[in-house]
Amino acid sequence: MVKPTLFQQIKRVPLYPLFLIAYPVLALVGININEVEPNVLWRPLILLLLGALVLLVILWLLSKDWHRAAVALAILIFLFFTYGHVYFYLKKIEIAGFILGRHRQMVPLWVGMGILGIWWAMRNLRNPQSFTPILNLVSIFLLVYPSLQIISYVIKREKAEKAALEAAQAKGTTLPLGYAPDIYYIILDAYGRQDVLQEMFGFDNTPFLQSLESRGFYVAECSQSNYGQTMLSLTSSLNLDYLDALTSSLTPDADTRAPLRALGQYNNVRKFLASQGYNIVSFATNFPVSEWKNANYYLSPPPRGMSDFEIMLAQTSAWRAPMDVTDEPPEKKSAEWYRRRTLFALDQLEKTVPDIPSPKFVFAHLVIPHHPFVFGPNGEELNSIEAGVPPFEEYKIKYPDQVTYINKRMIAIIDLILQNSPNPPIIVIQGDHGPAPFDVIEHRMKNLNVYYFPDNAEGLYPTITPVNTFRLILDKYFGQNYPMLEDKAFFSEYDIPYNYVEVPNDCKR
Repeated sequence: MVKPTLFQQIKRVPLYPLFLIAYPVLALVGININEVEPNVLWRPLILLLLGALVLLVILWLLSKDWHRAAVALAILIFLFFTYGHVYFYLKKIEIAGFILGRHRQMVPLWVGMGILGIWWAMRNLRNPQSFTPILNLVSIFLLVYPSLQIISYVIKREKAEKAALEAAQAKGTTLPLGYAPDIYYIILDAYGRQDVLQEMFGFDNTPFLQSLESRGFYVAECSQSNYGQTMLSLTSSLNLDYLDALTSSLTPDADTRAPLRALGQYNNVRKFLASQGYNIVSFATNFPVSEWKNANYYLSPPPRGMSDFEIMLAQTSAWRAPMDVTDEPPEKKSAEWYRRRTLFALDQLEKTVPDIPSPKFVFAHLVIPHHPFVFGPNGEELNSIEAGVPPFEEYKIKYPDQVTYINKRMIAIIDLILQNSPNPPIIVIQGDHGPAPFDVIEHRMKNLNVYYFPDNAEGLYPTITPVNTFRLILDKYFGQNYPMLEDKAFFSEYDIPYNYVEVPNDCKR
């Protein structure tokens, strides 16, 4: 009798439920690999695997057959992870006033299918072990693509990080001010230019801009962002150059953002200032390009409940039913995280950052006034949100409300910075791009762009764009020699980020 090989033995062991329950986690990371850290998968993956093992043992105790237990568990896993997708699709469909996607209809249906599936696997299924080899192979095959996505991304990121670190060489410096000024680089996500706010929302932002000017700020009235997406825009401004000059890998047909994460985190501004003895300060943002966890001071709200990734995973599964029923839908949880992070960063800018030793480079990327809309005009809590971009009728009310709130907080923070700084600082407040979901190309590239310099506004001009921000600062205050680049704006769709359309500056002053 020929002894079976190890591979043949493994094929006969019903491991496929464990592979199947791992698939949704790996697939979701793979799909969102440009937006999340790969290590977010470990906690939900471990919990799901442990839960699957417990259920497998329970089903075995009921059937005394591992193969029947595995088939029954596979059915339950399929139902659990399809519920959220089906619910999301059906809740948009209304027939004669009847919305198809309601938990009161779907939960009994799914429970019934689960009971029927278990009964079939336990009592009616003939020769369940014959399913094992093929289901093992199919489930392994399902894991291949998302695993390759994650591994490929990690390899590309490590290469890009190494290249960025090698390229970031500090030059010799002089300090014309006689001291190294604290530098605050504050990004207000999707904060548009005054003319855009007036045109799109009928919102007059003049009082805020005038209050900045009364404090010594220069307002670049005709600024544009260089790119229409956060990761592209911040990577460019923090590296003092356009993306095609930073790496040759971002071709028009490419869709990977791995080089952006590395170039954004290990950017030339950060490396230069660190080499000059600056304390680097960063905040939790949930944006890989702006979340510098290895900064000298990384400020993050204490963990509480599910992470953003776990909330997103819950939305795709049957777990969203109890969350919705208990008034804790995934969208609300996500909104709470956005709100907590923003409030935490604003509070830290007021309370903690002033005590960090100078010189310091404070990089604060605040996801406001960008949706989700979680703040009223006075900071009141808004939690009822839908995933994605809200309708324009809602957007045109709630976006200006968030502008109103962040304006108030910014004035208070600026006053504290100016009062508490040992020497006059540098403060730059920019939108990484403008408001955008509607009439995108026309409005998205027009961003807020204001500067506070310790001495004078020499070198600033109305059409300056973020790519020239730190070229001017490093030249003027650190004796560097970065010539100013031509100010250009490049719009691109999210799925083809490097296939640009150049947007001319039509500003009328």
